[in-house]
Amino acid sequence: MRPGPDARPPAAVPRSDDTVPAAPGCGEAARTIPVLDGLRGFAALWVLLFHVWMMAGLPSMRPFAGAPFGLEAFLTMGWAGVDLFFCLSAFLLVLPYARWRYAGAPRPDTGRYLLRRVLRIYPAYLVQLGILLLIALVLGHGRTLSGHELLAHLFLWFNLGHDWVAPLVGVWFTLPIEFSFYLVLPLIAPLIDRGRWPWLLLASVVLAIAYRLWASTLTAADPLAIRIAEIERLPGRIDQFVIGMLAGAAFVAASIQRWRPRRPTLWFWGGVAGMTLLSAAMIRTADSYWSGHPLLYVWHGLFSLCLAPVLLAAAWGARPGSGLFDNRPMRYLGKTSFGIYLWHMPILIPILPHLPASLSPAGRFWALLALVLPATLLVAHLSYVWVERPFQRGGGLRVRAPGAAGRSGDDCGANG
Repeated sequence: MRPGPDARPPAAVPRSDDTVPAAPGCGEAARTIPVLDGLRGFAALWVLLFHVWMMAGLPSMRPFAGAPFGLEAFLTMGWAGVDLFFCLSAFLLVLPYARWRYAGAPRPDTGRYLLRRVLRIYPAYLVQLGILLLIALVLGHGRTLSGHELLAHLFLWFNLGHDWVAPLVGVWFTLPIEFSFYLVLPLIAPLIDRGRWPWLLLASVVLAIAYRLWASTLTAADPLAIRIAEIERLPGRIDQFVIGMLAGAAFVAASIQRWRPRRPTLWFWGGVAGMTLLSAAMIRTADSYWSGHPLLYVWHGLFSLCLAPVLLAAAWGARPGSGLFDNRPMRYLGKTSFGIYLWHMPILIPILPHLPASLSPAGRFWALLALVLPATLLVAHLSYVWVERPFQRGGGLRVRAPGAAGRSGDDCGANG
């Protein structure tokens, strides 16, 4: 609930476990939610595992013959790690706006906020683009770009407009979606107020469904890659960003009121159960999904509705979330998650042809993982230390020393 226009933050100092994490533009020292950094690391790892499994030939990973399901049930949904990235990004980035609307904190500075977002994405992305183009030019490995394609990559418009440019690295298609949300967030943040947020939620759901229906009809005869690029643009995913925003706003409002559920663990497992059921439905309808199955129009919103209680429960300190994600390895993955996301495919693809042909599909998966994971972690660490962190510091972002818990809002965007 939003206090009156003259309201100020409560005079009493909240308990340490009730503090509302700061984020870009709030004018306070950042307070962290380490478990959410670990959750971001899990999302990056999930996407990596999915692509390794896919490139290995979609092998069955059942523990024994006749088992009703196996590891592939988890791996086949790894692309939903992007949904987790998007929803979590919205959750974290809305925090300073929620403090402004609910507790009288200073209004976040839009210019500073946008500068932080640019510095979060562009340096690491442009360095990778330059390295891959140099490898293609000097060694002849990879794809070169025409002038038009290069401009599209430099300005992240390779999936904007019907004249679609294929990104040099497939996972880059999510970057324009994320950055589009960065531009929209300051405009819709005032709509998180009590009395307005239900209309914001309704409008986002209606817009997402309407856009996906329109784009699905428009691209019915197009190749699948173009169809996906058209349907998955921001209007078609605005519902999950808004759901993430509203979850973050609810976290701030509850913190101000010093409220949390007695059993946040039930929220956590309830959300996990919902995501599991949705994933099972998606697996059963995978063959018809892009042909216009009803899930095509509502999947992202439904998944995010189930994810929201997981994010809230984790932020409230639910034991499952803390045990799974609030530990040094997962926080490390969260810190370097953007580099993991950017680099795992360019590392995976050159390795794939060199695997022994005698390996079984499951053997190919484990061999690929043993080679790709450490190489990706190394490159992601170098990207973080040499590129991301210096630019974040240069842009005024508060960055902790290596090994510290991650940030709760200063570096949460763009799948990183």
